[in-house]
Amino acid sequence: MNREISDEEKDRIKKVLLKKNQKELIRILLEFKKFPIDDPYIGFIRKDKSALDKNPKTVNRISRRLLRLGLEGILSGICRPESPSRQMGQMFRKWLVKLGYPILPKEKFMGYKGTAILKGGDESLKNFARENLGYKRQKGLDLVLKTKNSFVLGEAKLITRSGGTQDKSFREAISFVKSKNNKNIIKMAILDGVVWLSSGDKKLRNKKNLYENIRDLKSNQIALSSLILRDFIKSLE
Repeated sequence: MNREISDEEKDRIKKVLLKKNQKELIRILLEFKKFPIDDPYIGFIRKDKSALDKNPKTVNRISRRLLRLGLEGILSGICRPESPSRQMGQMFRKWLVKLGYPILPKEKFMGYKGTAILKGGDESLKNFARENLGYKRQKGLDLVLKTKNSFVLGEAKLITRSGGTQDKSFREAISFVKSKNNKNIIKMAILDGVVWLSSGDKKLRNKKNLYENIRDLKSNQIALSSLILRDFIKSLE
């Protein structure tokens, strides 16, 4: 059910929108349960407001989208019903293209001599891994990559907040990297969002947050951000 916005709230948004104050506009809109646009970094900024000062390019990108929406578009976005938790999906596949490695169909993938990424959706990647790499899970994959000496199987998750289905997605990824590896197969969780924020809340001292669960992984249990994926691949070559 859509929520109502008071006239005072509308006036406050209108004033800062007219001034085009990027940070202040985002700060005000973060006070609402629903941010007017979907962006992978909103959950991160909600948890760590100092990120607004540390990431000017991200602030500028989000602000440009908000300015294009205008007042009515922003108000409409705030009133939208809460959307379900999201995974990386297509966004991650677009990121893979930027890494600069060839993305090949399975007919060319196995015979390629250098580093390459297997082309396909999560189901086709899963089927390939089950047929050729001993993968036994029913869940689809987001990455199948080969280097000279090894194969990498990856699950990509964007965790925008703690709790609910987001924690379930995180647990699935951690369970994946903890499962037994076959020889020359590397299993990887590619995680972005609030998982990299360490909680400073005293109430949570006796309860591990997502970041602390990552820190407890063993050296052969790989979890990393997509931002350093290229560097990790280079370390395998």
